Amino acid sequence: MTELEFENKLIEQLSTGIVTNTDNTNQIGDLTDAYGNMKVYKSKLWKYEPTIKTTEALWENFRKILYQLNQNQLTQPLSDTEFKQVQKVINELYTPYQAGQFLYGINGVSQVEVDLDDGRHVFLTVFDQKQIGAGNTVYQVVSQVKREPQIAGRPERRFDTTLLINGLPIIQIEEKSVKHHVDEALNQMHQYIQEKQYSDIFSTVQILVAMTPNRIKYMANTTAELFNKDFAFEWQNPNDNKVVRNWTTFADMFLSIPMAHQMSTLFTILDGTKNKQMLKVMRPYQVYATKAVLNELKRADFDLPINKLGYVWHTTGSGKTITSFKTAWLASRMPNVDKVVFVVDRIALTKQTEANYKAYDPEGSIDIDGKQFDTIGGTENTSALKKKLNEKGYGIIVTSVQKLNTLINRKDFVVPKKNFVFIVDEAHRSTGGESFEDLQKVFKGAAWVGYTGTPMFDKVVGKKGTKTHEVFGKLLHAYTIREAISDKNVLGFKVDFETTIAEDKMKLEYLPKFYKEKYPNWNELDIERKIANLTDNDMDDMIEPSFYDNNLDHVKLVVEDIFKNWRNRSNDGAYNAMLTTHVGGNRASTPMALMYFDEFERVNQERLEQGLPTLKVGITFSMSTNNSDNQLTTNDGLLRAMKHYNKMFGTSFGLDDVSGYTQDLTTRLNRTAQDGQYLDIVIVVDQLLTGFDAPQLNTLYVDRTLKDAMLIQAYSRTNRIADNQGKPWGRIVNYRWPAKNEELMNRALSIYANKHSADVQETLVDTKVLVDSGVLAKPFKEQFEEVKQVVDRLADMTDNFTEVPASEAKQEEMFNLMRTYSAGMSKLKQYDPDVVNGEDIGFDYDNPDELVTLLGMTPEQEEMLTTSLYNDLKERIAENHDVPVAQIELRMIHVKQISVNYDYLTELIEALMNAVHEKRMDAAADYCEKINDFAMALDDRQYAKQINNAVDAIYKGTYPPEGMTIQYPVKLTSLEVIEDVNTMIMKDDIFDFRLKWGIIDVISNDEILDLFARHTAGKQDLDSTGRISKLKKDARAEYQSKAQDKDIISLNKIKYGNELVAALYKFADSYVNER
Repeated sequence: MTELEFENKLIEQLSTGIVTNTDNTNQIGDLTDAYGNMKVYKSKLWKYEPTIKTTEALWENFRKILYQLNQNQLTQPLSDTEFKQVQKVINELYTPYQAGQFLYGINGVSQVEVDLDDGRHVFLTVFDQKQIGAGNTVYQVVSQVKREPQIAGRPERRFDTTLLINGLPIIQIEEKSVKHHVDEALNQMHQYIQEKQYSDIFSTVQILVAMTPNRIKYMANTTAELFNKDFAFEWQNPNDNKVVRNWTTFADMFLSIPMAHQMSTLFTILDGTKNKQMLKVMRPYQVYATKAVLNELKRADFDLPINKLGYVWHTTGSGKTITSFKTAWLASRMPNVDKVVFVVDRIALTKQTEANYKAYDPEGSIDIDGKQFDTIGGTENTSALKKKLNEKGYGIIVTSVQKLNTLINRKDFVVPKKNFVFIVDEAHRSTGGESFEDLQKVFKGAAWVGYTGTPMFDKVVGKKGTKTHEVFGKLLHAYTIREAISDKNVLGFKVDFETTIAEDKMKLEYLPKFYKEKYPNWNELDIERKIANLTDNDMDDMIEPSFYDNNLDHVKLVVEDIFKNWRNRSNDGAYNAMLTTHVGGNRASTPMALMYFDEFERVNQERLEQGLPTLKVGITFSMSTNNSDNQLTTNDGLLRAMKHYNKMFGTSFGLDDVSGYTQDLTTRLNRTAQDGQYLDIVIVVDQLLTGFDAPQLNTLYVDRTLKDAMLIQAYSRTNRIADNQGKPWGRIVNYRWPAKNEELMNRALSIYANKHSADVQETLVDTKVLVDSGVLAKPFKEQFEEVKQVVDRLADMTDNFTEVPASEAKQEEMFNLMRTYSAGMSKLKQYDPDVVNGEDIGFDYDNPDELVTLLGMTPEQEEMLTTSLYNDLKERIAENHDVPVAQIELRMIHVKQISVNYDYLTELIEALMNAVHEKRMDAAADYCEKINDFAMALDDRQYAKQINNAVDAIYKGTYPPEGMTIQYPVKLTSLEVIEDVNTMIMKDDIFDFRLKWGIIDVISNDEILDLFARHTAGKQDLDSTGRISKLKKDARAEYQSKAQDKDIISLNKIKYGNELVAALYKFADSYVNER
C-alpha cells in the first residue's frame, strides 16, 4: 500500500460508518464507557472536503463556518475587512499553548471580537466544549494541503491529512508506508515546526499523529525547542493496556467523533508553568482512568451516607498527579457536582506543587488552602478554607488532610449542604489512622476517589492495617510499573547490592566474635562448622543494625565507592543522585546523614588538592524542635550545611528559612534552578523520597532498609524518562544486608508489578520475570552478549567496518542494527567495572578500549563504525527515502571521546595545495580522498561541507584566485584557508546575485556579507539600520537598465522592490544555514 493509498483509506475510514448516540450533548457529564467493551460509538462522521487544497481555501472554509455558527448575530458572511480581524487573532497565536488557550476561551467557549461594518461590536463563537461531538459542531477532513514556505529558502510543503473542527486545523496526520519507521513521520512534523509551518490558520493544531499501517504515535503539538519524541505515545486497548498497532483500530478508537474532539480538548492539558508553557496530551491509561472516575461520578447518589467511588492505581512516575488533577477539574464542571476538594498530604503541598496546580488550570479558579492562588501565604488559619467550602461556584479547592481535620474539629464548623467530591492524591499516604475516617463521617454524602502509585494491600499492611480499598472502594483502573516500563513511560531499574563488610573479614573476625558472645558453650570447631555452612541470608541475619549505624568506617567505604564509580553511574556526569540513610532503634538519623556530608567534604578537599574532579553535595532534613538530646547537634549540623550551600551558590539561607533552603535545594537537584547551577548528590533521611520529580536524577544510594510501598516510592525517584539512550534505567545501589534487601526488593516489585495484587491472593516472586519484562536490568554478561551479536553482524555486512553495504535493503538492516548497537553500548558504559567469579565485567573509563576489544573490534574499527560509516549511512538512508538528513533518527554512543586531529587536516590541505601547484594531480587526488574521509567522520556536517567545498575549489584551481599572492611551498599554520575559500565562493554567489538583480552599483559584496553576519534564519531582521529600505529605493531607479535577468527587468517597480527583498532574505537564510 503506497502512502497515497494509505491516506485515501484512512479518509474513507473516518468519513464512513454507523452514527449512534447523536442526542448526547453533555460530554463531560456523560462520558460513556464505549471503549471498555471495544465497541466504538461515532456521534458524527468526518466530512471529506476534496476541493480544499490550499491555505487560502482553508481560510475561506473557516469564514463560511464562522458565519454558519453565528447566524444569530450575523446577517451575512464576514466581509474581507471584518474577516481580517479574525485572521489577525489566529495569526498571532505563536505557540500551541497560546492556541490551546484561545480554543478553550472562557468557560470552554472560544470567541473572537469583531467590529462589523455596520458599526456593531460582536463576539463570534469559534468553539464550544459543550458541543463536543454534537450540536452544530462541524467536522471536516482535508488532504494534501499545499503550504507555501514560511521561511525564505525553505521548500513548499504538502500536509498529508488534517482534521478540522469548526474549520480550524486541530489534528495533523502524516502517513508513511509500511517500509518506513513511524519516527520518520514525527521527524517530518518536527521539520515543519522548525520551518514555522504550523502558523497562520495551522497555528491551531493541537495534536500530531504519525502513522504507518502497523505503528501509530501521537503527541501534543509543541515548539521546536521542546520537541521530544520520547513524549510521543501509542494508544492502548482499555482492557489489557496493550498497544493498538492496527491503523483502522486506532482510527476508530482515537480519531472518531467524539473521541478526537475530546482528546484535543478535555484530555489535553494547558501547562502554564512559567518559561515552560506547553500543551500536554494525556496518555491512554490516563484517559481511561479519567473516564472511569467521571462515569462513577455521573452515577453517584449524594443522598447516601458516603460514596466510596473507588481508587486509581497508577504507578509512581506515570503522571498520576496530572491525571488526578485533570479529573478534579473535569469533575468540577459536572452538573451534579457543587464543589471539588483536591486533597494532598501536607508534606506534598510545597511551593512547587502549588505552582503545578496553578499551571494546569486554564481559568485561574483554583484555591490553595482556601485562598486564591495569587495570594497564598501558607497560613494555618482554617477560616478561609471554611469560607471557600461555603461559597458558590465550581472552583477547585486544594488543601491538605491535616488542614481539613483541623477545620472539622472547630466547634463552629457546620458542613455546607453541597455535593462535595474529594479527590485524594497520594492516597496511600493520606489515609492512615482515624483522622481520615472522621473526615468521611463528617462530610456525609460526599464522593471519595483516591489516586496512588502504591496501594495498601493485605500483603503490605497485614490483616489489621488500613487497606486502600477499605477507604475508597473498588479498583477503578490500574497501570502497573511493569506496564509503564513496557510502554516506556517510566524506566526499569538496575539494582546493585553491596556491603562494606568484606566476606573474609566477616568470617575470620566478626562472626567468631558474634558466636562466642551468643553461644559461650560452643568450641572453636563448632563455630568454624557453623560459619562454613552459612548462606548469604544467614550472614545478613548475623549483622546487627549497630554495625552499619553511625559507623564512620562504613560511611567512608560507601563514599569511596560513590566517587570510584561516579562516571559510570552518572553517565559521565550527565545525571545526578540522592543518598538516603536511616538509623534504627528509634534513634535520630540526622547525625549519620551529617557524617556522610562531612565525609564527602573531606574527600572533596583531598581531591581538590590532587587536581581531581569533585562533587557538589547538599543535605536536607527538618530542623529539630522537639527538645531532644540531639536537637542542638542536629540544628548546628544543618546550619553548617546551609552555610556551605550558601558559599557554593551565593545564597543566604539560615535556620529561620529552612523551608526556603529546601525549596532552593530541590531546584538544584531537579535542575530547574534559574541560575543553572546544580547539585551532583543530595543526602536525605526521608525528605524527597516520595512525590519528588527529577528526570535528571538517575541514581539512588541506599544505606538503610526499604520495603513494600516505601521501596517503590524511593526507587521511583530515579526512573523518570529523560533521554532513553543516555538514561536507560533508574540506578539503585544498596549498601546493607545485600541478600535481605534483594529479597525485599523482589517482593515489592512483584507486588506492584502485578495487577492481581489488588485481588486477595498470593503474589509469586520471580526475579526472571522481572528481568524479562524490563523491570530489572539484565546482568552485564547478558547485555554484553546481545551487543556482541550486533557487532558480529555489523562486521559481516560492512566488510569488517570498512564500507556501508551497497544494497538499500542491507542499508536499512544496518540502520536498525546501529540503533540497537548504540542503545546497548550506552547501557554497557553504565555498568561498574568489577571482578565477578574471576572475570572482569563492566566498563572502565580509564581503559575504554578493553570493552571494544572484547566486543570483537579494534579501537580504530569502533571509531570508523561510529563516525565515517555512521555519517555515510545517514546520508544514504536520507537519499533512499528522499528526506533531509536531519530527519534520520540515529544517534551514536562513542566508547570514548572522539578527538578531532585538526593538525592532521591542516597538513593534508597544505599538501593538496602544493601538489596542485606542482601539477602532481594523482597525488592531489589521493589527498582529496583522505580529506574527504576526514570530513566524513565529523559530527559537524556543516563544517564537513565547508571542508569539501574548499578541497573542490583547490583541486579545480579556482582557489587561490587570480591576483592572490601565495608563497610556495605553502606552510599553513591554521585552517583559515577553509573559511577563505567558502567566503570566496559566497562572494562569487553574492556578485552573481547583484548582477542578476541589477544592484551591482547599489550595494557591495562586503556590505551584504555584513548584513548576513547579523541575520538569524527565519527572522525579518535585515533592515534594523534602514539599509534594506534604502537599497530597495535606490535599486528601483536603475534595475531596468542593469539587471541581467529578463524576468526581473519586466517587473513593475513595486513588485520588483518586494521580490528583491524576499530574494535577499532567502539568500540570507541559505547563507546562515550553511555556516
